[in-house]
Amino acid sequence: MMRRSTAGFVGCAVTFFAAVACGTGPPARLIAGIADTVVVNGLRPAQLPMQVLDASGHVLPDTGVRYQWTSGLPIAVSTKGAVTCTHAGDATVHASLGTLATRILVRCRPVHEIRVVGGVLNLFVGDPPQDLVFEAVDSAGRRVTEVAARVRYDSTVVALERWRIRARAPGWVAVEISIGDQWAFYPVRVWERASTVDGIRPGQHLAVPVRLAAGEMRSWQLPASPPSYEFNLLPDHGIPATARLAIKGANCERSSDPLSRWCFALPGASVVVYYPRQAGAAQPWSGSLAVFRESCPRSKRERRRTGVCAGGESPS
Repeated sequence: MMRRSTAGFVGCAVTFFAAVACGTGPPARLIAGIADTVVVNGLRPAQLPMQVLDASGHVLPDTGVRYQWTSGLPIAVSTKGAVTCTHAGDATVHASLGTLATRILVRCRPVHEIRVVGGVLNLFVGDPPQDLVFEAVDSAGRRVTEVAARVRYDSTVVALERWRIRARAPGWVAVEISIGDQWAFYPVRVWERASTVDGIRPGQHLAVPVRLAAGEMRSWQLPASPPSYEFNLLPDHGIPATARLAIKGANCERSSDPLSRWCFALPGASVVVYYPRQAGAAQPWSGSLAVFRESCPRSKRERRRTGVCAGGESPS
């Protein structure tokens, strides 16, 4: 029985008579892209998307469709529908299957680079979504506005809604954006708001709101490493980066960024945020102290071998 069922499925896919037997009719419509318009952003050959439908709207195989360039921007078009766009412009391609035919408007908009604007995007769980800001440019550096973009990301950490990104859970994620042959990564950090970082657990991403007058400082105690810590001072929107970050009782990597540190905390270590008087600002400084404590190794064997979380610390 299994052998006959499989043969019937294959026959339905490759022959007209089997297709009729499976409840579909002969080809009745050809639909390419969106309203017979296709945007091509790549420089390499790209297959034109085509749907072959019967009168009832059932999708049929498109293997018999043939293509030919007819007018507009001269582009290479294979008989099977692979188009190559090397310059910007519009071309018309004729597609046919037996007596059926349609004209496809191919909008060639080659993209040579995707530029991510603003560096790392810091988000906070529970806040409104923010714009995912990037731009596609051509060989002359001009912005390309007609793009067919694809994105990949960890949906457990963020959600994307019409190019606005919303935080779902604390963590780090690289949003992969691809347009044509080009791709770029948009780094995103998601933080969980907290009233303190005292007692932060391995794997936690905590952000404590901070507001300081000139000459004022605040400090928080840290559990001793391992694991290590990453510290970032994030000014609120419109607030200059005039506050400073210091880690006491810790071994820290050198950094050219005064608002960022990576440290191994010794017993009794603390993190300090201060607002120098020489900043000369009359308004208080406001922002967040964002702290990430590295995660524990997954296996007990690795914990014992490295000494990281060997004391029974509970990961978040």
